[in-house]
Amino acid sequence: MPTESSPLLQTIASNWWILLIRGLLLAALGGYALFKPGQTLLAWAFVIGCFLIADGVLAIIAGIAGWAQSRAWAILRGILSVVAGVFVVGHPFAFGAIAGLTIILVLAGTSIVTGVLEIITAIKERKAIEGEGWMILNGVFGILFGIVLVLAPMLSLALFIRVCGAFLIVFGIVLVLSSFKLRKLKPSH
Repeated sequence: MPTESSPLLQTIASNWWILLIRGLLLAALGGYALFKPGQTLLAWAFVIGCFLIADGVLAIIAGIAGWAQSRAWAILRGILSVVAGVFVVGHPFAFGAIAGLTIILVLAGTSIVTGVLEIITAIKERKAIEGEGWMILNGVFGILFGIVLVLAPMLSLALFIRVCGAFLIVFGIVLVLSSFKLRKLKPSH
């Protein structure tokens, strides 16, 4: 290991604790998503609603103050954003369910269409490709996956949130371990 380190590395190493806190928070968020997917969806919707309100207020201020190229459009966009944000904060379950189900249904549709196209391609090009049976099988699995998503969208959404939670836990652990590695690089004064 080199004895001289760059100023950037020294700065990052001096602030190792920020990475530690970030990792712990991500792991905690991941654990919450893993064990409480419904509440996670509600919290996500609430945060989106608060963001929309804040964004709308800032757009209105920018329109009134003349900081935007089109004052009227900035104010209109701001009003619409505030209205949408108030709706989302007032109805986080409805927004969360609609947004989550939209993601699941888009994923299902994509999976079904891709599966059908794989089967068609495998059959049409069977003389030009080897192992077309595997391509057909992959297409069948894609179609079945899409059908399962369509038949159980809320269960699929809960599972999707849990998978995201598991990834957040892993990412958080990696950040915590990285922070301890950086702490060792911290220059002593």
